[in-house]
Amino acid sequence: MTVDFMPSAAIAMSLVACGLLPVFLVSLSHGVLKVSSPGRRFILATALTWGAWLATLPATVPDAIDLVSSVLLLATATLAGFTLWTLVAWGFTVSMLLALNRADEPLTVEEWALEYTRGKPMEAFARDRLGVLFKLGLAESRGGNVVMTPLRGRLFAKGAGALRNLFGIH
Repeated sequence: MTVDFMPSAAIAMSLVACGLLPVFLVSLSHGVLKVSSPGRRFILATALTWGAWLATLPATVPDAIDLVSSVLLLATATLAGFTLWTLVAWGFTVSMLLALNRADEPLTVEEWALEYTRGKPMEAFARDRLGVLFKLGLAESRGGNVVMTPLRGRLFAKGAGALRNLFGIH
């Protein structure tokens, strides 16, 4: 029995498409093609990546196994890329580290907060995090109070809580 380590045309095109995701992200980050919103940028880069892969399907004529394998490879690359992208674009811990790097010297907690918020008061620190919840529709402001949205917010909180319990994160 011989084993062929050469990927089929469909698998090879899927691997090429996987490499296109970071290329599209960089291309959409600068110049005339720049998409200012990081979320929209990732979605567009992903759509272009999958579109490029789909465009190769007629030429590769994959069988069912190659087609499923290609989809799984590209889906894996998309999820891995999204994980890295969210850390870079919105990662709170990364943002804290970058604030310390900008300061280039030891900071007190108060100084660090001012560096993180770029000179805004400590309240801006909490409002920044709250703004994310508002944008995602997980919370809203009602009469000066912050409340969880009844459907999306509650479902997300229950799901996140269940996942934390499942993975032993408390």
